[in-house]
Amino acid sequence: MPVVHTMCTLDCPDACSLAVTVDAGRITKIDAAPENPLTDGWICSKVKRHAQRVYSPERVLTPLVRTGAKGSGEFREASWQEAVALIADRMRATIDRKGPDGVVAFTYNSSAATIERASLTEAFFAAIGATFVEHTICAHTMGVSWASVFGGMASADPRDVVNSKLVVIWGANPTVSNTHFPPLVQQAVAAGAKVVVIDPRRTAMAKRADLHLAIRPGTDTVLALAIANHWSQNGLLDTGFIAANAVGAEELLASSQEWSIERAAEATGLAAADIIALAEWWAGTRPAMLRIGWGQERNANGGAACRAIIALPVLIGQFGSAGSGVIGSTATGAAKPRRRWPRESFDGPARRTLPLHQVGQWLAPGSNDPSEVLFVQGANPLVMCPDQQAVMAAFSRDDVFTVVHEQVLTDTTRYADVVLPATTSFEIEDVNSGYGSLMVMPVRAVIGRVGESRSNDETGLALARAMGFDWSSAPLADAVDDRGPRDAAVPSRQFVDTFPLDGRACLADAVHGAPRYVPVPVPPGSLLLISPATSKLVNSMFGEFQSPSPTVLLHPTDAAARGLSAGSLVRLTSDQGSIVVPLEVNTDTAEGVAVMSKGVWLRHHRDGLGVNALTPATGDALGNGACFNDTFVTVAACATG
Repeated sequence: MPVVHTMCTLDCPDACSLAVTVDAGRITKIDAAPENPLTDGWICSKVKRHAQRVYSPERVLTPLVRTGAKGSGEFREASWQEAVALIADRMRATIDRKGPDGVVAFTYNSSAATIERASLTEAFFAAIGATFVEHTICAHTMGVSWASVFGGMASADPRDVVNSKLVVIWGANPTVSNTHFPPLVQQAVAAGAKVVVIDPRRTAMAKRADLHLAIRPGTDTVLALAIANHWSQNGLLDTGFIAANAVGAEELLASSQEWSIERAAEATGLAAADIIALAEWWAGTRPAMLRIGWGQERNANGGAACRAIIALPVLIGQFGSAGSGVIGSTATGAAKPRRRWPRESFDGPARRTLPLHQVGQWLAPGSNDPSEVLFVQGANPLVMCPDQQAVMAAFSRDDVFTVVHEQVLTDTTRYADVVLPATTSFEIEDVNSGYGSLMVMPVRAVIGRVGESRSNDETGLALARAMGFDWSSAPLADAVDDRGPRDAAVPSRQFVDTFPLDGRACLADAVHGAPRYVPVPVPPGSLLLISPATSKLVNSMFGEFQSPSPTVLLHPTDAAARGLSAGSLVRLTSDQGSIVVPLEVNTDTAEGVAVMSKGVWLRHHRDGLGVNALTPATGDALGNGACFNDTFVTVAACATG
């Protein structure tokens, strides 16, 4: 049977090379291919089962037009010609009444390959001036923070961690969402490195770490500032490096002065000795590598936390040598998709911007917002956006024409007026690179189209032609000269061959100043709820066939204080809503912290509401990034059978 080599495009840093076995035109096996030195040899269990989505009974095979009430999931089949004509007619009418602001491009596409992410769908919406929905739901605050401190400086190469003598993993769980990074860390450990994990959960990496700091969510800014203050008070700063390579250090250190080790220990829930150990190890061990994740961004202090954390290596000069620096999101420049865009895409009207995670507010029934056509692509907002009941109300509006371009029938498709069948990455040609890898790999069509599915590119082209644009699809060669496999020649030795804007790290933002911690009031008797990723899902993808259990995890102390036992049903209540779920009890979460997995489909919940029925749609001060972790819940026994 033929084996075709391609690349995984899912929303994961690794971007694995894949060997896909095809028999009689069907995928029969997905495994690792050897072209990628980071991922050679094995792939995650999620991707091994990816064919279950490709051939899912819930795969969208033809365009669908709504026949029942929104939310009912009742449709009839339609042709592409009819569906596109319906969408184009509605767009034209909306633009005539409200202007292009009335058409909203809710296009996330985090699990699409490079050209599909910036496809002719995006070109089309740019050409008509449609409202752009900013990707504020994940990594937004971290990205704004990186730009504030480091400008365009590139991430360190994750493979360089094998040379580190200290690895600090802050707000990340690589075992679940960056599975090829932990073996690199283990190579460093075998050579004598220490590992520190900062996470409120006792993750697999935390269990193996030399030091685990189970921090109270939302207080990462405090910990970072306390470390900076400790260094300043004990003569551990690299004053020469700071003078040559940073601005704003005096402001940052002044901000840190209010955070003694003792006061920080009280605020963060950590032992003072552990904070000192981290500070001493970090300043006294060379080379040290920081792998920063996204957990610390998801609260009102997220921007301050991200900026303060990535400033720490600057204060002690942990750059320049192999095994040092900060690992963020890598960028290879694998392709330049906009080189394929027609001229009209660059000459279109100015576009307004709306925050993705606040769709339940700007699209609320009775809102003055002009939105009348909502086009959703590569997203499942009914599950993934906060304030879930507000999102449901927004998507239930009969006066908003909703189109969803999707592979399978998700919770969001149930609210669509038109559903368009989308290709998977196994059905198209593209190019891709991960955000935790420097490899550039070709994405190959290993099978023919399933049903009448079309790519993002083809869908955008169809819409453009229906709206009167004389467009044709450009070849991939217009966007990329070499699809690989290749290791991108991207500078990654920070402060040696890649530098911040103007050559200096900015430790005090021009608008927001130095990072500061603003306390968030905790309602009496409540627990802080976080909703991290799970090993079974990629965001909400694959929830149709391998959903994790929709349980809540509590520390034994918290369960006992409430008279709760494992396996019982409990009611979680926040300012946004209330849900009933089974209870898990163990020490894998810190006291005071409740944990539920994100991405679980609504049908797996008893009452049809998920964890995001509890989360607020607030935004952090720096970039208005989503604050999922500012969720305070009461947990009580539930008699519901």
